Amino acid sequence: MDALRGLFSLIDRRLSYMKAVAAYKWAQGLPIDDAKREDIVLRDSLSASADMGLDVESMREFFLLQIQIAKQVQTAWHNKWKSEGFHRDSLPNTGLEAQIRPALIEIGADIVRQIREALPLLQNKDCLQRCITSIRTELKTEFIEDEMKIKLVESLARVKTTAPR
Repeated sequence: MDALRGLFSLIDRRLSYMKAVAAYKWAQGLPIDDAKREDIVLRDSLSASADMGLDVESMREFFLLQIQIAKQVQTAWHNKWKSEGFHRDSLPNTGLEAQIRPALIEIGADIVRQIREALPLLQNKDCLQRCITSIRTELKTEFIEDEMKIKLVESLARVKTTAPR
């Protein structure tokens, strides 16, 4: 179960950056949706998955879901700031290109490695309920509903392996 907790903790860590991403987009007047960036993230993530011997199509579902959740978190922050006001001084002074994206890239690579390690547990049907309980505990990022946490576990349970390149 340590591999699962580690995986869910990494996913939470990555999603926790979405407040800073949302703040950057808010301050710059940028939209939440960034199809070009999403394509880059997906392409790089799938390439790393293939290198780790993970089936690209089964990983695509997980990464698309993670992108969807990230956008939901960003949207929730924007909605909160619209109703309550945005306070720039309450957020860290970090740049998207210089600090946030490199951290997200590193965490993304760690997630792929951790998925490979946790795969036997994720594919064990007897473990599914424990996985769901674990992700509910480990994913602490605001605005992520239980339904999305369960979908993440279910998508991870469908990941398959291939022969490494």
